[in-house]
Amino acid sequence: MNRMIEKACKICGLLDGNPDFSMAVNFVDSETICRINREFVGHEGTTDVISFNYSAGGDLCPNDIDAELFICPDTAELVAKSLKKKFSDEIALYIVHGILHISGEDDLTPADRKRMRKMEKKVLLELRESFDFTVVFPERGKSNIGQNKT
Repeated sequence: MNRMIEKACKICGLLDGNPDFSMAVNFVDSETICRINREFVGHEGTTDVISFNYSAGGDLCPNDIDAELFICPDTAELVAKSLKKKFSDEIALYIVHGILHISGEDDLTPADRKRMRKMEKKVLLELRESFDFTVVFPERGKSNIGQNKT
């Protein structure tokens, strides 16, 4: 997983001029993502991924990290089932989506969303050339992803 995330960061330009860039990826349950969403984003309810770019704000980075992702496997499982997609594809999408936000992309307007979706597809396609998402992110119950509560 770490190599895949590093490659995604490289594709998205996060490592350009910053070879020491570091990012924490946290897999959290629905309750935790709801709390983070409320406290830090100002939204109620669950969500798929929340990203924090600490280097952009000028604040001291917690634990010397530049960015952090909070991903909810519970949401990924529900969305994957409803869309008849693989859990692994949904988790990979959330990681790429969060990395794109950290790299400066946004999806607030229809034009931004269209650009973001196009970039997600491009990055995921490139990652698929080197990684089998079903191996990196096995179905729930077959790995520890999302089993630890943060």
